[in-house]
Amino acid sequence: MPTYLPVSYQVLNAEAAFFLKEANQDLMRNSSLQARTEPFFIQQARRMPSINASYGPMSVQQTIPLELLQSPGPFNGPSFTSPSSSISSSSPLPCVRMFAFHETQEVRGMCRLKGELGMCVAELEPLASWFNPSTVRHGRQRAPEQAQGTPVELYYMVQSTETGECSSEDLRKGSSMRTEHQGPMGYFSGPTPMQRIGSVRLFQPMSELRLDSNFVVMVPSRPIRQRETVSTFLALSTLSPVQIFTLR
Repeated sequence: MPTYLPVSYQVLNAEAAFFLKEANQDLMRNSSLQARTEPFFIQQARRMPSINASYGPMSVQQTIPLELLQSPGPFNGPSFTSPSSSISSSSPLPCVRMFAFHETQEVRGMCRLKGELGMCVAELEPLASWFNPSTVRHGRQRAPEQAQGTPVELYYMVQSTETGECSSEDLRKGSSMRTEHQGPMGYFSGPTPMQRIGSVRLFQPMSELRLDSNFVVMVPSRPIRQRETVSTFLALSTLSPVQIFTLR
């Protein structure tokens, strides 16, 4: 195995950020004890985000330049990469279509691979009803608790295009609903079937109440009825030195 610089990275002041890995990443790129490169994507940030790099007891932190930040979308899915060896340089890069399924409902989004790395970020907006507790019960199974969130399954497919543009008309073609006999793997677009990304859980919006520089309490944004059971979350800053605390 090649040697590498064992530096730990962390994105700060961002609601959601992802470190990316290329499908055909060259292992020798970071085979140096002098430098290391890590691509990342920031979904949304309320303050100017910064990057922290630490190596043993040493660390350094720097604010990310504004020109490197992308505009946030309503719901950002994972980034997609395409192996350059399978696509001709003279052909336009394909479109990536992303699907989110909840019970019998479906929403879609799309993006087109671009750039030297052939990457894009697909965005879609879940239905407002998805943030409510599920009303479907299977046999004797109890309805999931609101604190567990709403389960959503994510899939994607890659579709070639001759014009180099992703048509929104193609995205709306086909049924917008699925039944128990039509699983997501039954959907096809040309020769490319759907591929599963994974599952996520959606939660209702929360309001943040900062207690001090270490703790933040998150409570439901909507009004709370008397005798209603609600869930709250207590978050601890990743840079906090606090190891033990008492909750009253």
